[in-house]
Amino acid sequence: MLLAGALRVNLLTKILLWMFPVALPVMGFTWSYYHVQLDASAEQIGNIGSLASTSGAQRLNDFLRLRVSEFELLGSSINSCDNVGSTDNFVLSVRNVLQQSQGFSALIIADEKGKVDISLTARASSSQSELPHTLQGSWLFDAWHFEHIDALFQRWRDDLPELQQQKNELFMQALEMERRGDADSVDYRRLQNRIFRLTSHIARPPIHIDYAGGQEAALLGLLFERDTFLFTQPLLSCDGHLKGYVTAFLDRSKIDEILNDLRNSLADRGINTVDVVLLRNNPLRFESDYRYLSVAALQKSGLPSGAFRHQFDGFVASAPVADEQVLNQLMEQVSTTTLNVSAAEYQKAINQLSSLSLLVFIADHGWREGGKKLLLEASTWLLVSMFLLFVLVFMLAQNIVAPVVRLKQSVAKVEAGDLSVKAEVSSSDEIGQLASAFNRMTNALQRSEDKLTRLAREDALTGLMNRRALNEEAIKERHRAQRLNTTIAIAMIDLDHFKEINDRYGHAAGDWVLKEFARIMQGVLRKTDLFSRIGGEEFVLLLPDTDLSTAHRLVETLLISVQQSQIALENGAVVQLTFSAGVVTWPGDCGIDEVLHQADDKLYQAKLTGRNQVVS
Repeated sequence: MLLAGALRVNLLTKILLWMFPVALPVMGFTWSYYHVQLDASAEQIGNIGSLASTSGAQRLNDFLRLRVSEFELLGSSINSCDNVGSTDNFVLSVRNVLQQSQGFSALIIADEKGKVDISLTARASSSQSELPHTLQGSWLFDAWHFEHIDALFQRWRDDLPELQQQKNELFMQALEMERRGDADSVDYRRLQNRIFRLTSHIARPPIHIDYAGGQEAALLGLLFERDTFLFTQPLLSCDGHLKGYVTAFLDRSKIDEILNDLRNSLADRGINTVDVVLLRNNPLRFESDYRYLSVAALQKSGLPSGAFRHQFDGFVASAPVADEQVLNQLMEQVSTTTLNVSAAEYQKAINQLSSLSLLVFIADHGWREGGKKLLLEASTWLLVSMFLLFVLVFMLAQNIVAPVVRLKQSVAKVEAGDLSVKAEVSSSDEIGQLASAFNRMTNALQRSEDKLTRLAREDALTGLMNRRALNEEAIKERHRAQRLNTTIAIAMIDLDHFKEINDRYGHAAGDWVLKEFARIMQGVLRKTDLFSRIGGEEFVLLLPDTDLSTAHRLVETLLISVQQSQIALENGAVVQLTFSAGVVTWPGDCGIDEVLHQADDKLYQAKLTGRNQVVS
């Protein structure tokens, strides 16, 4: 046993022993070649990473700058006197504005004291006025932030008379220049620009930007649960009085998309061990996920800036990104919009004021793997040119190439979609371990594929077939019925007054009722019957080898069984269910969608004539 273990030499040791007689003369050259190429790779990695950090920060800064301009348009639309009317009309108008936005995922309307009145998300349906998790009645801002926002508004309102006077004086200067015939001069255009900016500032209440809202985003059910940029502006009545505030949540997933794009662009260049993260300074805080970066080392050394440098066991660089302080500063410097600020001024403000940075970190162990492959490649090419080429090739063919070829063939079959293939495990070395790992991988893939197939065909709540599975099974049954010249009946079933159950007991209770209804039906149905849930409280029953009258009686029997069943809820309440159903037979000249439409028409008749009945 010990002898067998001693003789079991792993594959790497075998190759080293074969190469040793010819490796010494060329090792020096190979080592030098390796380091030259490694240094070149390191320089290339640094250039790529530096470009990624700079371009990524630029994309984020441009995105934030555009969102400021977009919010100004959004706030102007909501502040329009056209929105005066009923609350429902106002909510509809605000929802339309939100749906048309490109970078915001939620809008909050608060009263003049800062208490939330309306909360909307961009993905909510147009028929809803509130969210499942609403913020209505809560305080969106703490006292300090609200006092700051209110102070900005009060200062703007106090400055209005002076601003109006300045505008009138500039307007008189413009008229004087027109009378002198200077309307085409540079000074006249500058004067008109100042008038335009003053007019916009007078008409637009001040905008304040914060970085917060992570908890509120989670309550609203947004796709992100981190802090994001919150844009707030006072809401004015048509006579200029304060009636509340509108706050927009910047869609944080858009920022995450930019970070993912940077990771993917680096991965396309073969750089996979990379972190692209947002960091907050003073104190240091991560604003996005990371994997390879050493947080302890970063906290000890502080955030690096400038060009790429080798630090923290990798290459790292950061570039400043506009934060709420920068955006607010720019809003205060100009009278209308950040688009009036040049790119150079914008970047200067970011460099001087921002506490937010984009950091790109490329771990050493990732890109150095390429250097190891390079070393092996160089050594191999040098060795195969020596006297022992034939012997080396023969031994490699027997010990490495043949198993690798077989494994490659197995991989090709898996790539073609055949997950039943099994790689031959002919040894216990690395190739054998790789073949075993390959077999475990194919088994896992097969299980995953089976699970995904089942999930794709199964309703997640009730375990019944979903619409996709129904369509597939219906086609099979139709072909069988055509071969055997039999009849298929289809029933469209809808639970009566189900919305009242949701409204009275909650959606969790409604889900429980749906599952219990499915269980009751499955306990009564025949083995050949196909029962599926196609959405909400709507179900479809496919009855093979069943004519219309038989199907009608069968569905009535099901209705009686459901009527006689009582569903107990978690709170002790008992629900008595009934349903309405429309039953038709499937003609041979129409598809599944058409026959479902016919059954739905019968269901509609059952609903109109009193529910709790079957119409065929």
